[in-house]
Amino acid sequence: MNEGLPVLTCLVLDRHILVGKAVGGLLAEHCGLELVGVFSSVAQALVFITNSPPDLLLLDLHCSGEHGETWIDAALALGRANPAGRLILITDSSDALTPPAQVEPMLLGIVDKHHDWDDLVRMVTRLQELSPRRSLMSNPKWRLQMDTLSPRELRVFHALGLGLLNKEIAQSLGLSLQTVETYRKHISAKLSLSGSEMIRAATLYRCTNPITAQATALPADDRHRIGATEEPR
Repeated sequence: MNEGLPVLTCLVLDRHILVGKAVGGLLAEHCGLELVGVFSSVAQALVFITNSPPDLLLLDLHCSGEHGETWIDAALALGRANPAGRLILITDSSDALTPPAQVEPMLLGIVDKHHDWDDLVRMVTRLQELSPRRSLMSNPKWRLQMDTLSPRELRVFHALGLGLLNKEIAQSLGLSLQTVETYRKHISAKLSLSGSEMIRAATLYRCTNPITAQATALPADDRHRIGATEEPR
């Protein structure tokens, strides 16, 4: 790494601000990019891009502005402000997209937010390989506390990284809603993370430490034993 080179910068525009922060955290902590902003407003992102264009822009295709602005406006603004800037589109699995011709030269790829973020990491890694700019790598403190989580807490943590809500986690793991909420409190305390920080960390951890769907499921006998008042182990 050449310390004299500037760091690759990244801006995230997502209609769900917590999802945007989670994805931005993934790129900052795992890929070593400098996260310069996370927005849910296209208008605010346009102002930022015009004044401080990033090297990489992540765009949720469903973002729109109060005055009819769309993700295309943000993409074109990046092209004008930073011709070397690159773009990754975030989409839902049901979307069928043919990017406009003027966007294609900037486009690194399209990522389905319902799938693992491995594709996103690969795209960013490819961008880094082609760029002389350096990365900032870090080892957040919460990683050092991961071994304090019980197997059940780890399953809940992994489910959070999938973007599941408490109710969905309860259904997928055969737990009560109250039990999931208790697990989350314990995880938050052990890792010293707030709610939004924990979601971001869970997203990062899932991407860098993938486990199979079978591993995230509780054994059948555990499902029968777990009740609404059970304390996490």
